[in-house]
Amino acid sequence: MRRLVVKWGHKFSKASITPVTGIVWHVQVGEELFILKRRTDRTTVWAEYDLMSWLREQGQPVSVLLFTEQDAPWAEYEGGIYVLYPYVDGTSGDNLSICDENYAYEIGVNLARLHQCLQSYPHTSEFPTFDIFSEVSCWAWPAVKGYLGGRFQTRLHDLETQISRNFVMPYEVLPRQLIHRDMHPGNMVFREGKLAAFLDFDRVRTGVRIFDLCYCSTAVLFTIFTDQTTRQLWPKFVQDLIKSYVMVEPLTQAEGLAFLYMCYLIQFLFIWYQLDFGNNQLADLNGAMLLWIHDQHSVLEPLIQRSISL
Repeated sequence: MRRLVVKWGHKFSKASITPVTGIVWHVQVGEELFILKRRTDRTTVWAEYDLMSWLREQGQPVSVLLFTEQDAPWAEYEGGIYVLYPYVDGTSGDNLSICDENYAYEIGVNLARLHQCLQSYPHTSEFPTFDIFSEVSCWAWPAVKGYLGGRFQTRLHDLETQISRNFVMPYEVLPRQLIHRDMHPGNMVFREGKLAAFLDFDRVRTGVRIFDLCYCSTAVLFTIFTDQTTRQLWPKFVQDLIKSYVMVEPLTQAEGLAFLYMCYLIQFLFIWYQLDFGNNQLADLNGAMLLWIHDQHSVLEPLIQRSISL
């Protein structure tokens, strides 16, 4: 890997490289720390670099991709595409009690500011469109129905009926813009209780604005769901997240009514994703989350509506 990282400069010739996952490495040069990531292709790296550079100019907390000595924000190595960016000092949201009111406030306020910037970005056409309803309808729903239908046929039928009756038409008019699309706690860095950075902009797409809020909410639930006591904090986290978001950027009543339905679609995607990778245990966990959220629907929906109206 050292032959790869030296493409970012001679100082990396003595770098210490430590694997984090199968596609992520820590790269240490003296006191400096960097993150190296493998990408599937280079097609969106330029668009990502331009966006992140622009966001940094707007004062957004992001870590921008570094240029190689060949003046590109990526390097090729043994048939792979790699990017490098400075490590952001702090604590990952994965390692915090993220349901705390302070963290919900920090996420909501900063996500709203990020959305405001993304909405005004002048080159949105460089990013593809993400239609979650189409992806769920065509791919995720048939897989989920086939997997869970035998055990939860009535529950799934009720969900399908509610989505068809209450969400199909409103979905078409929900506000759309550039979204982060991977807004989970692991892509947030905190320092002394404050959000220090949003990470990983390689999945940015044009999509429904509330997707990021809903994705963040379900991702937080995933981290606490197996603890029956802690999971009871989730409704309050969702309320605090929305309240802090609307302090900066208003949400529409239609977005409030669509919030839980968007969470259902996200859960369908994750069940399908885990089934596709043969991980039935995580598919079952996401299925349990789906049904648990559905059980809370009549309580959560008015709370979400009130949070948006404040």
